[in-house]
Amino acid sequence: MKIRLISAGIFIAMSTAFAATEDIRATVHNLALYSTDTDEVCVFCHTPHGSNSSFTGAPLWNKPIDATVTFQVYGGGQTIGGTTVGQPGDTSRACLSCHDGVSGVNTVINLPGSGGWNSSGTNLNYRGSNLSWKMPWPFAVGKGDGGATNYDLRDDHPVGIVYRGDETNPPASLKPTNTNISGWNISGDKDGNPGPTIGDLLRNGKVECVSCHNPHLNAARFLRSGDGNAFSSLCLTCHGK
Repeated sequence: MKIRLISAGIFIAMSTAFAATEDIRATVHNLALYSTDTDEVCVFCHTPHGSNSSFTGAPLWNKPIDATVTFQVYGGGQTIGGTTVGQPGDTSRACLSCHDGVSGVNTVINLPGSGGWNSSGTNLNYRGSNLSWKMPWPFAVGKGDGGATNYDLRDDHPVGIVYRGDETNPPASLKPTNTNISGWNISGDKDGNPGPTIGDLLRNGKVECVSCHNPHLNAARFLRSGDGNAFSSLCLTCHGK
């Protein structure tokens, strides 16, 4: 009984305590810390003017992302439960425009100041060079096989995949989308259910990178759970195993 009470206490503490805030200035996503060209924090991803209007996955996107690239996906396109794994959605492609290991992390459409717009992109000085700096493996999740293969998501949690927890007879391994979750960093009601709920983590009913990560969050691995997946609480939020 004592062990059960201790375990329950740990779970309650994990599910209710979330101290992280949306502030990237002290995180590795503040790329300005590694640049001699600019001290602007947001410019590596966003621009108030002259953004990439052909990409709608993230607001005022400042990168010349190629949304036509085809990724190799988990399970060859199907999970062991028979769910189809599609291509990454737009929000995931925003993340992959740095984390694919092919695109230039320091490549932007609109440089700070005036007169620096180029639809093909221009490189900001980054880590002492104006060359295109590509994310190294293992941070480049789009480079599989130890970093040898490009556009490869076969060894990563599937994104662009429909979450089947809202079906009439959902798989036993998934919790219903209206399951209440607490302690997570969630912005806005996405599914219309009193929440926050699992449905609020989805984008168009699908699991995407931003379902688990918030790129602006000052938290371990930018995880919305805020606890670095302690005791697998991140996984067990959605998975019933």
